Amino acid sequence: MKQIFNIAKGKIENVQQVLLLKFGTNHGCFAICNKSGDELYRLAYCKTEEWDSNNLSEFATAFPELNNTFYSVQVSYDFPESTLAPLKDYRQEEYGSLLKALYGINGTSAIVTETIPEWQLYNVYAVPVELRQWISQHFPIASYRHQCSLTARQINRENSNGTLLVDFRTDDFTVTAARQDILLLSQYYPYSTPGDVVYYLLKICHQFSLPQQEVQLQLSGLIDRQSALYKELYQYFIKIDFRDASWNIPDSEYPNHFFTSVNDLAQCVS
Repeated sequence: MKQIFNIAKGKIENVQQVLLLKFGTNHGCFAICNKSGDELYRLAYCKTEEWDSNNLSEFATAFPELNNTFYSVQVSYDFPESTLAPLKDYRQEEYGSLLKALYGINGTSAIVTETIPEWQLYNVYAVPVELRQWISQHFPIASYRHQCSLTARQINRENSNGTLLVDFRTDDFTVTAARQDILLLSQYYPYSTPGDVVYYLLKICHQFSLPQQEVQLQLSGLIDRQSALYKELYQYFIKIDFRDASWNIPDSEYPNHFFTSVNDLAQCVS
């Protein structure tokens, strides 16, 4: 396991702490914030080959603050094995079989179903059994959801020209696309060059008849304004914004939009 980011404000006193956890195929992140989600106290982002018992144990040992007492624990599963189903057409056995056929799911993964009521959809997705059991054991009060479900709740439903929420990791990215009251797509894509990203985004625009010069791109995750990736995107799209996290990151050298997808979890705290 390799630490990529580690942000610490200092001693946390007299606040109701909220723990946010996000796990994907090769990455994991946690953040500790206040109940309202506007102040960040701790954040760490790690890379790993897989989340097996050894890496999970190393993760817990590296960050003893995970043993704090928390008002709420929110978990996001950020794995690409996911498919959306309309509420009215959903049959658990059918979509469970479809997920297995699409991604080759086997006994090492559990299939989870959750609703996205804002879009009248189910999200059917797979989570590694070992990771799910570890979270249940260490954080029995945790609430969980898939990252695609979270992102779908953030998208602008009123833009007639369409909106693309694009979130980057080091070697893959997600796209959530919508136009007015239709959620068009929520998908993971690998990339190694800026040209890969442009190719997928242009293909999405073509597939769903989204006007390239008018569609709104909202970027978050590991992309910098000075990067070759951003400059390449700007060659093809005009309406580009960064979707910033709402919390205050004290004295940080990192821009807020690096951690927006984690911050989205804070909005789930009741």
